Amino acid sequence: MARHIREEPKASRPVSLYIGPSFEAAWEHVLLPWFETIAARAFENRVPVAVVTPFRSHARLLRSKLLARGISLLGVKFLSPAQLRELLLRGSGLTIPLREHLRLLLAVAAEVLANENPESLVAKSVARDPDHFLRVIDQLHAAGWESQEIEPSVLREIAARFERRVRDCGFTLVREADRAAVANAGKSEPRFSHLLVSGFDGAHWPLWPLLRAAVSFSETATVVLNDPRDEARDLDETWVGTWEENFGAAQVTDAIAERSTSSPGQIHFLVGRGTTDQAKAIVALTAKFLGQENCERIGILFPRAGALPRLVATFLGAAKIAYNDGIAHLTPSPFDDNAWQTWLDLQENPRLKALLHFLRALPAKIFKEMSIFEVEEVLRGAYADVLIDHIEILREYLARKNGNAEIIRGLEKIEFLPATGMFPQFLAQTRRIFAQLGWTQRWSEAERLSRIWSGCVANSFSRRIYLRWLREILGAPSLARDEHGAHPYSRVRLLRYTEAESHAWSHLIFAGFNEETWPTIADEPGFIGDQEVDALNQKILNRRTVRRGRQGEGHWSVRENNALLLGPTEHRQIMLRQFFNLIESATSGIGLTANLYSDSFPSRISNPSEVFSRLYFTTRGQGVSQETMHALEKETREWLGNWSPVDAEKIDSISVGRTRFAYDARRRVAPATEYEFGLRNPPDREITLRVTDWEQALRWPALVWMKTFLGVEAEDENADAWTISTGQWVHYWLAQAAQVSNGSQFVDIVDTQKIRARILENARRFRDEVQNLCAVCPAIAGLPDWWMSGWSNALYIADSLAAKLSGLSGWPRVATEFSLGSPAAISLSANETLRVRGRVDLILARGERNDSAIGYPDLWVVDYKTGKQRGFNLRELRRHETQEKKFRKQLVDGRGVQLGLYALAAHALGASRVQMTLLSPNGDLEPQFFLEHVLAQKDFWRELHRMQETGVFGMLGRIFNEYGAIRTYPLATLTIDPDLLREKWELTHPAFALESNYGND
Repeated sequence: MARHIREEPKASRPVSLYIGPSFEAAWEHVLLPWFETIAARAFENRVPVAVVTPFRSHARLLRSKLLARGISLLGVKFLSPAQLRELLLRGSGLTIPLREHLRLLLAVAAEVLANENPESLVAKSVARDPDHFLRVIDQLHAAGWESQEIEPSVLREIAARFERRVRDCGFTLVREADRAAVANAGKSEPRFSHLLVSGFDGAHWPLWPLLRAAVSFSETATVVLNDPRDEARDLDETWVGTWEENFGAAQVTDAIAERSTSSPGQIHFLVGRGTTDQAKAIVALTAKFLGQENCERIGILFPRAGALPRLVATFLGAAKIAYNDGIAHLTPSPFDDNAWQTWLDLQENPRLKALLHFLRALPAKIFKEMSIFEVEEVLRGAYADVLIDHIEILREYLARKNGNAEIIRGLEKIEFLPATGMFPQFLAQTRRIFAQLGWTQRWSEAERLSRIWSGCVANSFSRRIYLRWLREILGAPSLARDEHGAHPYSRVRLLRYTEAESHAWSHLIFAGFNEETWPTIADEPGFIGDQEVDALNQKILNRRTVRRGRQGEGHWSVRENNALLLGPTEHRQIMLRQFFNLIESATSGIGLTANLYSDSFPSRISNPSEVFSRLYFTTRGQGVSQETMHALEKETREWLGNWSPVDAEKIDSISVGRTRFAYDARRRVAPATEYEFGLRNPPDREITLRVTDWEQALRWPALVWMKTFLGVEAEDENADAWTISTGQWVHYWLAQAAQVSNGSQFVDIVDTQKIRARILENARRFRDEVQNLCAVCPAIAGLPDWWMSGWSNALYIADSLAAKLSGLSGWPRVATEFSLGSPAAISLSANETLRVRGRVDLILARGERNDSAIGYPDLWVVDYKTGKQRGFNLRELRRHETQEKKFRKQLVDGRGVQLGLYALAAHALGASRVQMTLLSPNGDLEPQFFLEHVLAQKDFWRELHRMQETGVFGMLGRIFNEYGAIRTYPLATLTIDPDLLREKWELTHPAFALESNYGND
């Protein structure tokens, strides 16, 4: 027996529903007559006339067509869904919170639950990144579900606590507000005299309560619906059926004869090698379409915002083509500068690296009497001393060490937020910090957005959650468009695929049609997978949400206060429907563009999307293979030829020529010039390098040149921390164990066992001091295990080096940390002086004391190496080579330069005999080379002097290394073939040239 069919709709005010097979049909039969009838008298109405569209692009289309017909729009309001909601809720007393506030409340709810149950990894995950779960809650609420539907139970509990906190703060969630508007519609005066709703379909199920409320708030309403098609028929038919269930049967408008892009010659397939080439092809095709007589509106469609639409917009502007950028690009907030970003990083991670970044970015000086470079040097030195970079530890260490008072006062000025606290406590501390930094506008904005509800957050929470909220509300970016992209009625329009349906197009260009970029599923829920959503839709929606409508069999609608939940499967159906509707809407020409190579993996060919392949097969009768993509890329390149969208712009030919000259100079087999880490003219100041820098200059000359002449180094603050600290600890313990009070003073050497005992005593005393430092810092609970491991390793190395002195006879005097002077002047000839700075780790002396500057004629210079560097062994090289030649090879390879300079400096101070040893923990304490070997390399040392005086260093070595660690360049530097660099190096520094030298790749 058939069910009883209700005759009357629920609507109490007249509502007209229309189903249009296309936009053109809807325009001809519904939209245009409505505007001709209603818009002409809109300004006479006491209650506003409104048009609601899903996107601004729809409103602009209607405006342009009406203005072309001379129809006045005075008194007609065009509203987006957000504007409609704001108007309907005006005076209701409901407050819809910002998304940033909701993320804060959800994170607090999850963190409190995680603290109650430390084993709950789900709660910790939500607290760390609440946005995914918040989208799940939004989707469930939009479909009319409660949080009780969520599984597992921990998520259900988080959602319930979150909703209680939202209510406690006086907030109302969006979907609750929409349903409240529906409930109040019949109790209030109409908000609209006439309402037109157009452009909405099954993709807009979350907006169903809002649209229903808007129609109910109007004296008369006209709703234009789309005719469902097969790709998403269930969704769209249920959408239409729900409207009919509530407002009566819809009238189907007649179709009109429309042009169709059916000719294969009107469909263009363009493939660029990369994103830039694809963007150029898109702009070229746009220019071609604009030159056709039948060109009315061109849509350039993209799957998402990103590099491709940004490049297309830039190239369109460069080609002087006016367009409307419906995607736009993000510009940072006025508050979102470097100082703000580094302050947030410092608050979240109060360590040395973040502090230095903050000090460099802050316009005001915290250390008024010192430069940032001086402050950095002191703090890095303190970090190297204790190997813990927490700011409180460094401040306390400097205070106990009687360090620089200015730095201690400056560090005390830097205030931090508490690790945990109540919301008002965080805000109060923020106010004090912002006042100190002069950030009054930032505080005004933060206070404005939190004034009403900050005291309603009952629980304390972590600093990380508060900082994320602060970052979001003060750093929210805004949309911006280029000068040529802000024309609302331009024929060329840049849109997302989701916004282009229900438009009238003469030409369409589908951009980014690669498998990795289209179709995209935006905002996929992070806690409910595809299969779970499908199961929920089948199990719950079909039974509890969807019901048979009053028109009988085949008429389906959703129940009261419900909507359909759109999962990934539904989103894909909608995308396919949108694509085929768009294909059919273009009347004169279509273009599909893609990349040949992947953006994520530039060496990998990127497959075209399924619809690209399907349309290519339909029009050309063959499938798309990699060979096809290569052929299309070649065709596109040949079609473009030398055309470029920037031809219309002025190009500074002088700058381009200089850049090209420098590019060629770096790749020419010739000595280095000013384009290759060299000065054009000799430096106007005396240059003095440390001995360690000279040794590095033989391996990484470009890095030493940038450090010396430009003052820039790579920001690898923690890269060598272990090595530096281990070296400093070992050297200090050895020096203290030898009981040398002055680095330039020789004393009698003591028994080796006593030295080793003193090393152990000094190391333990140092460990206790650092442990005491950690005790005063609540953020660090005792010495970390990694620190104890490093300390144990340093103690082992120091003890091993001290043990090498056992059995040593004939060297009764010793000096540690011997300073060479500032600087030490090494005379190479009458007019050549090499200036160096440095300290010798250990010098042994014998013989009678004399009146020379160093005091003894016979010395043994020992340099400790605490890392993996091995000592010298001149016997390990080819037997037929002399020791001088063997030593020369090691110098050119960057080994032994430091010791050689020590020997020359000692010789300049009066020593007549010097022997050298590079001592590692696994090596033996024996002479490795002598002063005569060093003096025999006169041309090598003179070449160092020439580098010092001319400032011409050059470049050597690789910039990138796939299979190992490599030094980081502080400035962007193009890579050069290592073999070519070797040739140029030997031409620049002939004294460093050796036969068959391949040492520095």
